[in-house]
Amino acid sequence: MLNFSFKSPWDDGDNVKNDDFFKKFNQKSFFSKHPKFPFQLNNCILFIVAGIVFAMWCFSGFYQVREGEEAVVTRFGRAVRKSTPGLNYHLPFPIEVVLIEQVNKSRRTEIGYRSSIDNGSRNPKLTQESTMLTGDENIVELNCDVIWHISDLEAYLFNLANPEDVVKSTTQSVIREVIACTSISAILSDRKQEISEQIQELTQSILNEYHVGVHVDKIQLLRAEPPAEVIDAYRDVQTAKADKEKEINQAHAYSNNVLPRSRGEAAKLLEEAQAYKQEITDKAKGDVARYKAVYSEYVLNKQVTRDRLYLGVMEKILAAGQKVVTNSVLPHMPLGPEYKNAN
Repeated sequence: MLNFSFKSPWDDGDNVKNDDFFKKFNQKSFFSKHPKFPFQLNNCILFIVAGIVFAMWCFSGFYQVREGEEAVVTRFGRAVRKSTPGLNYHLPFPIEVVLIEQVNKSRRTEIGYRSSIDNGSRNPKLTQESTMLTGDENIVELNCDVIWHISDLEAYLFNLANPEDVVKSTTQSVIREVIACTSISAILSDRKQEISEQIQELTQSILNEYHVGVHVDKIQLLRAEPPAEVIDAYRDVQTAKADKEKEINQAHAYSNNVLPRSRGEAAKLLEEAQAYKQEITDKAKGDVARYKAVYSEYVLNKQVTRDRLYLGVMEKILAAGQKVVTNSVLPHMPLGPEYKNAN
């Protein structure tokens, strides 16, 4: 058995009392009572080693939080405080434990595809994840990216066991809900941005109710197309719909060309009829006024008026003929000043 003794560096060899003291200490020490232990250590060395270990244990509580990171300190598993960027200290393990996460880092969750897997390969799990039913009972395969970051580190770490899976499952549920109320033509058209905003708003509201501590920055709808098994039939249907729309547009164009022209012609005929009506009405009123004037003259001088009327009518009748008819029986009618004044 090894036996260690301690000699002071200030001892000149004559100090026997010190040697006797350490011999008696070794005999009464823990290691002297256990002969199976390979050697005995001086308690002073144990104190030094224990002090070094204790100092190292105390210094293990220093930690650094970098810019863009956030830390939560737990004491026996319970969160007690948050740490700001810089050098910080916590009670060493196992009393306190620090959890550090990058809160400003943008994280991406892929739905319906994996960037690390060849998109050309058919993965049953991914196919099931991306296949959805639209509002008009069509099937569409949809790939989506969810961009998010941590907004509340304490809630992110302690409220749910796996917040990343919660973000993914919640987004999948919302996407299926929105797609189930949207027609396939809207999904394949330029309404993707509107649908993405609707999905993002609904997903964020659900995550807030779960207190996940996550903020959804953006949701991007990537590939959207019918399944490969029916894509040819779908293209034929879309072609037929395009032809139908073309015929409808042509009919509308013809209608827009013919109807205004017909309305214009009808308006023209109506205006001509109104003008003819006004002309006939004015002419009739003039004739009535003329007849009234003649009648008033006739009342004043019936014979003269009768003769003038007769001559006027005969003049119109005989003006077209080539013969001149004179009536010798008709007396001469002097047209002197008296007759003119009478008229």
